[in-house]
Amino acid sequence: MTEKEKAIADIYIAARNSYPENLLYVMPVELSKKLKSFMLIREDLTFILDITEQLISLKESADSNTTTELALWQSILITYGKCFTENKAGFSKLEKSQLEQHDMKYQLLHEYLMELRHSYIAHRDDTVHEQAMVFIKVSKTGYMLDGDTEDIIIARKLASPRVSDLKSLIELLNLLITEATIKIQKNGDKAHNAFLKKYTPEQAKSLLVNNMKFE
Repeated sequence: MTEKEKAIADIYIAARNSYPENLLYVMPVELSKKLKSFMLIREDLTFILDITEQLISLKESADSNTTTELALWQSILITYGKCFTENKAGFSKLEKSQLEQHDMKYQLLHEYLMELRHSYIAHRDDTVHEQAMVFIKVSKTGYMLDGDTEDIIIARKLASPRVSDLKSLIELLNLLITEATIKIQKNGDKAHNAFLKKYTPEQAKSLLVNNMKFE
């Protein structure tokens, strides 16, 4: 059994253990891919919402930590971008156009977050978000000898944003979670009806998780 197969088996077992009084049929990928996509997106957005709230709490506390704040902020940018970018597996993604029906401030915030993701997190561009200079350090003797010099780098990385900006991000995330939930409902109804139409009760038995055995 491959690692991927083991991961899938673990999901089947967890589902079966979570609903011991029910029959569970696994929905084939060709019917559920869009539904699964938006469910995963909503999980990602909920995760970002949670760590944004943690970042706010950390920044407002007397025991703030710059390293932890930067780590949380970078995690926010990485996961946010993941919800809107293409992927090799063909999963659905959120579209910027979904924000056009809302206040312009959310579109501008989205563009800012995506620009940060592309130029600061995913790639190393020459931007205000990350700057560095290399220096030759020489002792005050003034002689630039091999044993008396050292190359050093001084860098400045983008710090996490202000609490007020993070609170605006929470508004955007709640808006996107609502949009993802609408997509889940729409694609869930479609997948459910397609499953019932395509499989007879007899055919569906092969998809019954309760009867599956895992080695």
